[in-house]
Amino acid sequence: MIPERLVPGTPEWDLYFVEHKQRYDFFADRCRGLRVLDAACGVGYGSQILAKAGAAEVVGVDISEEAIRYARAHFAHPCVRFINSDLQRLEELNLSVDAIMSFETIEHLPYPEQFVSGARKVLKPGGFFVISTPNKDFDGKGSTPNPYHVSELTLTEFLALCEKYFRVEEKYHQSHSQSYLRHQALLREFESLQKRVRFSKLLSFENRVRKLLGRRSWDGAPLSHKLWQAVPGDFVIEALDTPDNSQLAYILVGAGRQ
Repeated sequence: MIPERLVPGTPEWDLYFVEHKQRYDFFADRCRGLRVLDAACGVGYGSQILAKAGAAEVVGVDISEEAIRYARAHFAHPCVRFINSDLQRLEELNLSVDAIMSFETIEHLPYPEQFVSGARKVLKPGGFFVISTPNKDFDGKGSTPNPYHVSELTLTEFLALCEKYFRVEEKYHQSHSQSYLRHQALLREFESLQKRVRFSKLLSFENRVRKLLGRRSWDGAPLSHKLWQAVPGDFVIEALDTPDNSQLAYILVGAGRQ
């Protein structure tokens, strides 16, 4: 699979699926009875969510043949069809849809404007376009750039691109919830405590004795991976009033310009 693609049964799925699913769930009711394009559908879980919520038809498009094969095998639905294609050539598919969902897509595209302009062409009059992208200025991502994000945008850049082709009517941010931040603080405290105990003078002496006797040295067990698994409530989607660097991603809802 393409790096960063979420696949069931992987650690990445445990860590990030709740965050990704929340976006689809948040907008799923709006798609009831509509023909929807799921742009960069990945392995297809989002397309299935939209179909189960009542979308009349969902067209999932992704550039990865492997992802599309997985989607057809594991997330099939009578109202969903999956297409292997490049979103930067969207108009070649001759689609006409009522709504477009594009979650965490444009940062992976070398020419994101080609996709956004193509989305405008396939959207029916009166339709809507939902698009998200990570906050380039998020202060929790560290100093190492993501090698798979070739077109990260600030909020100003994101708005400018979308407003060139759509009338942006709603703005949201997706961020860590307060309960998640508290959970992470507690885990860090546990790890810090574990480290202090592990290297106390008493246990350091015990380790030396064990080594002399040829026995296995004591070492504190790492925290279970399950403790880091994301759960509902770890993330929130809220109306964007004041942008700040604690916000993970931005979501815009646009209508086609006449």
